[in-house]
Amino acid sequence: MKKHSLADFRSFAWMFVALIALIGREVHADSIGVGTYTGIYTGGDYGTVTIVVDAQGNVSCDFFSSPGFTHHQGTGTVNTNSSWYLVNCVTPGTDAYYWSASSNPSSVAGSAIIGFWGGGAGNTQINGDFTAYYSSIGTDYAGSIATGSFAGLWYDHTFTGTGFNILPSSAVGLIVTYYGVNASGGPLWLISDFGPKTIALGSPITLNMSYSNSGTFQAPLRVPVTWGQLTITFTSCTTATATLTGTDGHVSENLTMLTGVIGMPGCT
Repeated sequence: MKKHSLADFRSFAWMFVALIALIGREVHADSIGVGTYTGIYTGGDYGTVTIVVDAQGNVSCDFFSSPGFTHHQGTGTVNTNSSWYLVNCVTPGTDAYYWSASSNPSSVAGSAIIGFWGGGAGNTQINGDFTAYYSSIGTDYAGSIATGSFAGLWYDHTFTGTGFNILPSSAVGLIVTYYGVNASGGPLWLISDFGPKTIALGSPITLNMSYSNSGTFQAPLRVPVTWGQLTITFTSCTTATATLTGTDGHVSENLTMLTGVIGMPGCT
């Protein structure tokens, strides 16, 4: 009988969990506090990690690969009974590329989540470590607000079929993507450079925007091409103005948040 391609991964995942258990068997794990934790991961791949713990004990993990420009997202729960891990995340069982992450007893409740990750498909497996520090959900003394407060989809109702996606990260800063049409009527997908880690209402933010014109569906390769600039000003927690100036011309939009992201900090 032919061995299923996922069999190797399942064996790897069980060995991965067993290793964490062995390391932390004699160490008591304190509870992890509610909030957003951000940091970096390294090993077979590297990039940024965002872990969100909500008041119901649900956990979501987002590992964003710097070289692959890909999100590995999983969900899980806070563990209140184990002495060897505090939180765990696993990608959906239907995903071709599996990803799992678990904290170890070195984690500090309400301060940092430290742990191990592993992922891959078939016989190709990679793993490594991550550290994600707690990100305050409040407003700092300068009056700026964490980018997570603005996470979600934004649009101008007069511009049908276009919009912005605000992607927050206190580790590397704000990222904005834009989807719309170019001057020729074709699709236009833009992504910004990293922006600030906090936002002050009424203060404009200018970001360089680029797109990719290389790769194929089955073999994507991001080679950024400079397009122009985006200037965005958040006027409240749910409204903003945005101006795009670049290869296809100039346009200004009055934005409203269409939907936010569950688990992100509030905005007051």
